[in-house]
Amino acid sequence: MALRQSNGAPSVEQQPRYLAEASRRVQEQGFYAKKACGARDLPGALRHSSDMLRELRTSLLTPRNYYELYMKVCDELRHLDQFFQQLVADGTPAADIYERAQACGDVLPRLYLLITAGAVYVKTMQAPAKDILHDLVEMAKGVQHPMRGLFLRHYLAQACKDALPDTGSKYEGDGGDVSHAVDFILRNFGETNRLWVRMQNQGPASQKKRREEERKQLKILVGTNLVRLSQLEGVDESRYASDVLPPLLEQVVNCRDAIAQPYLLDCIINVFPDEFHLATLDSFLTCCTQLRDKVCVRSILEAMMRRLANGARQEDSEVLGPPGAFDAFDACASRLVEEKKEALKVADLIQLRAALLEFAVECYPGELEYVQRCLNQTSAAITSDVVGDDALELETLLLAPVSSQQMTLSALLSLDDVAPLCRRLPLEQRKNVARRALRRVLDGDDALDSPESVVKLCAILEPLLCGDDSSMTDEVLEKEQTSVASLAHLCRSESTDDVFRVLGTLRRALGKGGSRRTAYTLPALAYRGLALARVAKGPEFSARKVFQFVHETATALAGVAPARALRVFLAAALEADAQCLGAISYEFVSQAFILYEDELPDSKAQVKALRSMVGTLLAAENCDAADYDALAAKATQYAAKLFRKPDQCRMVAACSHLFWPPQRVEAVEAPPPPADDDATAEEDAPPPAPTPKKEGRKRDPKRVLECLQRSLKTADACMTSAQPPISLFVEILDHYLAHLEAGNPLITPKYIAGLVALITEHVETMEAGAARDAVERHYANTRALIKARGVIELD
Repeated sequence: MALRQSNGAPSVEQQPRYLAEASRRVQEQGFYAKKACGARDLPGALRHSSDMLRELRTSLLTPRNYYELYMKVCDELRHLDQFFQQLVADGTPAADIYERAQACGDVLPRLYLLITAGAVYVKTMQAPAKDILHDLVEMAKGVQHPMRGLFLRHYLAQACKDALPDTGSKYEGDGGDVSHAVDFILRNFGETNRLWVRMQNQGPASQKKRREEERKQLKILVGTNLVRLSQLEGVDESRYASDVLPPLLEQVVNCRDAIAQPYLLDCIINVFPDEFHLATLDSFLTCCTQLRDKVCVRSILEAMMRRLANGARQEDSEVLGPPGAFDAFDACASRLVEEKKEALKVADLIQLRAALLEFAVECYPGELEYVQRCLNQTSAAITSDVVGDDALELETLLLAPVSSQQMTLSALLSLDDVAPLCRRLPLEQRKNVARRALRRVLDGDDALDSPESVVKLCAILEPLLCGDDSSMTDEVLEKEQTSVASLAHLCRSESTDDVFRVLGTLRRALGKGGSRRTAYTLPALAYRGLALARVAKGPEFSARKVFQFVHETATALAGVAPARALRVFLAAALEADAQCLGAISYEFVSQAFILYEDELPDSKAQVKALRSMVGTLLAAENCDAADYDALAAKATQYAAKLFRKPDQCRMVAACSHLFWPPQRVEAVEAPPPPADDDATAEEDAPPPAPTPKKEGRKRDPKRVLECLQRSLKTADACMTSAQPPISLFVEILDHYLAHLEAGNPLITPKYIAGLVALITEHVETMEAGAARDAVERHYANTRALIKARGVIELD
């Protein structure tokens, strides 16, 4: 039966059988060894333990299975260690046991037994620890088979980890000092690493990837030495810089192995304290520049920067980067780029700068010069547009500053290379960067207070502001442009003139977006302009100038979204009316009426717009009487020409209120309080009533009645339909009641009584169903109001 494959590698199919047989023999010999220990038979215990240890000489097992067998052997050796300690406690010299262990004929079992006995020898303090440790680490060189020697060295490190002459330990003094402990670990580490690296060259080239995977599985056996080294109490910052790190880095550089170098440096980063790293950062980074070209130096630098960043984090989550650390990392990166420019791809270079930039953004939030330096170096290295992996890496680099919560808007806009680098990206990646930047700006609520800031921001957001939008659905476009439109509300400054300039600059940028985009962005600009008009008192731009800006914006909007433009015109009319600018208010309303006539053919849109127009006219208290009458008459004409008769009925009735508008009453200032002598006499007097200042818009009761009667006539005409709209009569009754309460002399209770009788008759003839229930509820509420006000007597 073949125990190996034809290429010399262990047979994978036979692994379970090999492991089972070896485990059985280990268990068997371990049983006899424990039996000999119980009988206090030292020769027998050594003999059976040696037979057990011979199973570790096998070359048939893969590293994973060999590790499993090794752990079973270590479990058995613990019993032998306890037996040795018991013998020494009973008076047997540890030197005798140490010498007897050397009598074993085979090298590998003899060394395992020597290590076990030597550890007991040191722990019993019958010999200086430094001598025994030196003896063991030298004798372990007798096994040069890579995998067997690697496990033997690991056993040596584990067996002696508590027997080192560290500072403060009981073995210090005659047994040595911390320098001997450091020397023992470093020598064992060096041999362990050499054996681990040699595994790469054992076997045919066709099995290279398999050996690499096996080596990665065994890397913990090497790293264990560094963990124990970091746990020595006597290793302080000074000793680490002079005696520990230099030989470690020398070992890393000299091994010239693409697997060992990054792993060992990662171990150094993680096991030693931050203070040690800061004191020796230059030496560490110099080592990074001497690694093989296949080693990903960026990941090593990232790990170190992340470790230092986490160490610099304060209790309040504030991060304060170590002084000088960024300059050291930057110098290392620049040296790598210079020395390995031929081996570095564009993606590698971008990744390297991205790691450095993230470190600068997180740890040095106030040092924009660091961020700008990274961006400058990246921009200089990229001379053309990037695609694929290069584009993804550049996107990652740009996302670091634009999405950082510690980066203010002014700081972001001061980075001149962000926009040019964005233009190197494909469209989709540019949009990703722009969306993150927009979200960051809106979340931060920083003010856009100058035209220059708007220009710089729009350069970053350019993919969202203009370009082809044909592939975007209406829902996606609306969500995106709604966010863009929110920029208008960030236009703030103590000077209203500055705000006006910023709005103008923003409108020019948003105006390039095309009809689909401006339909969402221009309304926000217009409403922000109206808010500015309310407070505009600048020496250059008055409220009239701002209203002109709003007029131009609404006019541009009218070509792409007439319904929205109409609402903007009406809102502007009310704002101008509130400032007693009658001519400007009339102009805005006139433009709304023109839009209604020319751009709103849809019946539903006309009804909605007409309601807004009627409401605006009623709220415009300062409108000129002649202008108001003309506009009211025009609105009533529009209502009478609506396509659907129910709409005509409702809107004509609503227009009746235009001819009986609320009268404006302006209160004069209250007289001064009475003197003390008159206080008692007048303390019970009622407060003075407001005195009308001037007469408001004219009322025309006749036109009101005409509208209501025309509305009734239209409602009556609708009764010939299949489902007569009885609800129209109830709505008209509500309008009659409103005018009766408003004091219209021509609206008398007899009209109310006639409508009540008519509605009662029609309701009784309606078929049962949801429509009748709705009409009856509405009618019942109206009757309750009539009864409460005592308008007429109800049955």
